[in-house]
Amino acid sequence: MRVALVHDDLVQWGGAERVLFGFSKIYPDAPIYTSLFDRTNSSLMRNFGTKKIITSFLQKIPGWKGLYKVLLPLYPLAFEQFNFDQYDLVISHTTRFAKSIITKPATVHICYCHTPPRFLWHFSGEQNYGLGEILLTKLRLYDQVSARRVDHFIGGSKNAKRRIKRVYGVESKVVYPFVDLERFTGVERFDGGYFVVISRPSKYKRVDLAAKACSELGVPLRVIGGLGDFRGIRGIRGVEFLEKLDDRMVINILAGCKALIIPGVEDFGLTSLEAQALGKPVVAFKEGGALETVIESKTGIFFDKQTVDSLKKALMELDTMRINPEDCRRNAEAFGKEKFIKTFQQTVASLLYTRKA
Repeated sequence: MRVALVHDDLVQWGGAERVLFGFSKIYPDAPIYTSLFDRTNSSLMRNFGTKKIITSFLQKIPGWKGLYKVLLPLYPLAFEQFNFDQYDLVISHTTRFAKSIITKPATVHICYCHTPPRFLWHFSGEQNYGLGEILLTKLRLYDQVSARRVDHFIGGSKNAKRRIKRVYGVESKVVYPFVDLERFTGVERFDGGYFVVISRPSKYKRVDLAAKACSELGVPLRVIGGLGDFRGIRGIRGVEFLEKLDDRMVINILAGCKALIIPGVEDFGLTSLEAQALGKPVVAFKEGGALETVIESKTGIFFDKQTVDSLKKALMELDTMRINPEDCRRNAEAFGKEKFIKTFQQTVASLLYTRKA
């Protein structure tokens, strides 16, 4: 079977890219079609440098790295330009527009969707990048129309499944992403007395809540990720922003934290499982994908409101709880790579069988 993979863009290394790497292990000969590929990113080159990467016309635009918001309306067109006539199966992997590809009836298009575009449908409170309402309305309509090109949806969580049903009006299977447990073997955990947030620099991640709560409690917070939209909280006492860390440094910092804080609404929240793989508890806002990865009072604790006081209360309550690191590790192991590969392959096989029937 001739298979192709499609991904929104390869411009940073994060949870979505780890899942794409998992797909490339299942389909090692499949080329990857994407809007943009940053070949200066060492993590991306290490994991995808040997793959056949096919980029869109956006790659040829000078200075594209600084033009993301300006180019956003062109992304759907970028995916429509690709030709998939030679493939039997195309798997798009997306939070935005990769599902916009056009395939012929003989080609099966399966979309693995972590969420419909947040900035269009205001999931997680993400902003709309300053786009005008007329353009947003057109993009929402386009998003719903392009979703009809998908033969089958697979949601990355039950949270994604609900969003897909709400926005596109279709059902989907659920296959959870995986945590790469091998990354954490041999890592010694310790209590360095600080909390950690691992976040891309977007406002909807609500790092401001964690920064203010930890500062008011007088406990250190380390924020792993670029400053981006967080510049307004840079000077808060006790908060340290850490950028451009390699994977080993991130793991070591995570291994020494009191707990991982997830202050925003996550589609799924792979970092939650990464922390638990190291035996660390999670303090998360009680909404979104965290509800599917954290076992309350066993591997972490939830806070009910996205307020500083609600988060402070949860952090103080965590100090009174006895979280067993082995419970955390066992929960993470339930989301291992082998299970993901097996479940995904079985799901795809069943969908292909349904189509033939």
